[in-house]
Amino acid sequence: MSKYHEPMLLHPSRLFSSVGTSGTNASEDVKNIQKMMMDAGYQQATGRHLSINGQCGQQTIEAIHWYQRLLNMHPSGLVHPVDSAFMVALENAAPGWRPRHQHGPLRVMEGQITFDAEGADYVTAVAPFRQYRTPYFSRILHWPTDVSSGVTLGRGYDMGNRSTGEVFATLRGAGLEEYKASLCSRAAGLKGRLAGEFVKVYGPLVGEITHQQQIRLFEMAHREKLEYTRGVYSRVSRRIPDAPTWQSIEQQIRDVLVDIFFQGVENAEALFRAAIKGKSALIELIRASSIYMSYESNRKRLRYLK
Repeated sequence: MSKYHEPMLLHPSRLFSSVGTSGTNASEDVKNIQKMMMDAGYQQATGRHLSINGQCGQQTIEAIHWYQRLLNMHPSGLVHPVDSAFMVALENAAPGWRPRHQHGPLRVMEGQITFDAEGADYVTAVAPFRQYRTPYFSRILHWPTDVSSGVTLGRGYDMGNRSTGEVFATLRGAGLEEYKASLCSRAAGLKGRLAGEFVKVYGPLVGEITHQQQIRLFEMAHREKLEYTRGVYSRVSRRIPDAPTWQSIEQQIRDVLVDIFFQGVENAEALFRAAIKGKSALIELIRASSIYMSYESNRKRLRYLK
């Protein structure tokens, strides 16, 4: 038997020694980190070029600092082999990204019509952020290109009108990793062009969420909108003679009402009056609204009510 061994192949997204300030700085590991940071968009985000030469100089340490701050990590300038969050974030942002979680649940307990309309589970372009039109691949950060919309994750979780603390707490509650929730919380309050720019820089680092995380996130967002819709109905229905309670309204009609509020209601009182009269009246109101009909090909409310 030969006494020689096959040479060890380095994993393209794994370190075997520390890199950075006072690190071991093995040439192959340094080169690995340098390439990953450049592939993750370091030059596009900062305007600074980083040479992939295997030498851990000041430029490399500054780049490590930059990503550590971006990921809400201690900016030590040193990356250890066990710093998995750092490595995974860079790997997520590499070119040629494809979903890791190919299969998973796409059914929810309530609000299926909204869940289905708020995204898709397939990628329509090579890069995750080159989506030209709905439906979007929803398990990454995206922006619906509407000036009133914010950075969105999953099936309709829009961060444009939320606080930093709220976004962080909700995403952690949905099971997202701490660094991902922390990154996303920076999108709180951003809308329009700023939201689009955020997706370009931070989206690749956040990467993909799982199917189960998406469902939990949707359930929280939908429950919030359901309570809001029910509250508005409670106030408006006082002005409508013999208005039934919210729970007395047919389930399909309630689902459509919440879906309309999820996206944007035109006239709440007119909407509720039609809903109280029944499916036919609600269908007629939707058809008469140019706003609602402009979304019908994606929302499919009329088909759901028939």
